[in-house]
Amino acid sequence: MKKLTLIGMAAMVLGVAASVTACGQEKSISLWVGNEEGVVSFYQSKCDAFREANPDFPYKIKVSGSDLGSIAGTILKDPSACADIYSVAHDNVGKLAQNGSASAITDTELKAQVEADNSASFVKVSKSTVSNTEFLFAVPYISQALFLMYDTRYVTAEQASSFESLKEAAVAASASLGKDVKAVECPGTDGYNFSFTLLSRNNTTKETSLKIYDDGTIFNGSTYVQGDDEVAYAKWINSYFHDKNGFRFPTDAGWTLDIQNHNALAFIGGAWHRSAFASAVGESNLGIAMLPTFTLTDATAFGTATSGTTYRAGTFADCKVMMINSKIDRAKYDYAQQIIKYLSSKDTQNEAFAKVGIVPSYSAFAQNIDAIKAANPSIPQIVLDQAVAQTSMTEYSIPQPFVDARLNNFYYQMGAPAVYQALVEADNLTDRQVQEGLYKLQYIWQNGAAAESVPEQLPVADLCIYERPAA
Repeated sequence: MKKLTLIGMAAMVLGVAASVTACGQEKSISLWVGNEEGVVSFYQSKCDAFREANPDFPYKIKVSGSDLGSIAGTILKDPSACADIYSVAHDNVGKLAQNGSASAITDTELKAQVEADNSASFVKVSKSTVSNTEFLFAVPYISQALFLMYDTRYVTAEQASSFESLKEAAVAASASLGKDVKAVECPGTDGYNFSFTLLSRNNTTKETSLKIYDDGTIFNGSTYVQGDDEVAYAKWINSYFHDKNGFRFPTDAGWTLDIQNHNALAFIGGAWHRSAFASAVGESNLGIAMLPTFTLTDATAFGTATSGTTYRAGTFADCKVMMINSKIDRAKYDYAQQIIKYLSSKDTQNEAFAKVGIVPSYSAFAQNIDAIKAANPSIPQIVLDQAVAQTSMTEYSIPQPFVDARLNNFYYQMGAPAVYQALVEADNLTDRQVQEGLYKLQYIWQNGAAAESVPEQLPVADLCIYERPAA
């Protein structure tokens, strides 16, 4: 073995010292969470409480904030410069795992907690396959979804429950305001902000024929948007769009002015829209509910999606997760899992909601809201309503399935949203036009380019022109 020179030994010592200094303290585990107001201090206080309750825990815990929307790029570039435990949006799990930037979760109790507490969809996106074996790599602890905001001066809570009764509210408002008022507006025409029709589900069975990159790829069987229910959804929203008291896209002036000027009474958006909506209608006039239902008629039914069947508008329900850096010191590994198990527990998620407004990811949150309210009477009712609406949408949702940049681009950037918008806005829309439009939509999702032609016989299940690579 080659002997180390004094210079070499000194360099090693300096390297270790630099590493310790970079971590901020010796014998510590670092944790990255979101950088929103109060979040870092909350999780630092929880980590301090954890260590106090576990005096034999051998590491200090240092919590820092980061932008969860962009931090994955930093981790992918150089995980060795990042925290031992980091938080990211769920659609980065596969990339980080397959890039070698994450360590699998091995703690039996933590794995059981993830499976027991979360929806099947959140569990699914927390896993990734490496070397032909599926592992749990992430632990959900935050969720978000679209919901309905409405102006309580014109819409009651009961009217907010369905698109039909929202239209009735708009008819009444039109008479009192002396102009045509639409029932509902959304923030934009892109594939996220206008996704509630595509992602709709049977209100009773929670079923849908829709598949978007189900296995994380573009290949045949992973994607399908030509089912009878999707045809009916397009027919319904087209009809609702053309109703003078139905649905509208935002004008060039922006959705906030549309709401402020009573051009629409309700709005489909996310938590990041709530403050602006409240400013437009007045905080005391803000109502919040789950996304509404709609019922098919003879004019909007198609095939097995029959007249009289009720569906609920759907949403992408996403989660934020904690993951373990692959570069973590092996001695810290089991201790890091203990920290994650504690911070992602139902009790900690409930406390994070009560103190800093973080909406939990666990499935039963909405059922626990009364107990949370009783224990935390200072939480504003509107905050409780929003959290219940968001988490109640989990059964009518899927997490965004864009595990790599190509899938994201194919869904959002290659013209697919414009194809669907054209169906919504078309005059005298026929069933054949809807089928052709959905064929074109799926073709783009799977191939990233427009279809050159449409076959006579529709639907067509397999549209991917590429071959799946050999395993």
